[in-house]
Amino acid sequence: MTTKNQHSRMLLSKNESGAITFCESCDVLELEIGAISLRINSLSLELLSQLMIEATKSMNTYKQEQAGFTQIKPQNFGLH
Repeated sequence: MTTKNQHSRMLLSKNESGAITFCESCDVLELEIGAISLRINSLSLELLSQLMIEATKSMNTYKQEQAGFTQIKPQNFGLH
């Protein structure tokens, strides 16, 4: 069993949304987002990254389509 003293964590990335650290001895990445902490292996990081990229693209498409619908003004075709 490994004690905390034997873990060497390296900060990979940090911004206002959270941080990602890496423990080389365990080959584990730790994602900290607010009060949530998620530990994954390095292969899972690549898969998670692809998932986030696809979600970002989908969200951008959704926002563009939504903006297009809100710009269309209904026309009044009332009878005279």
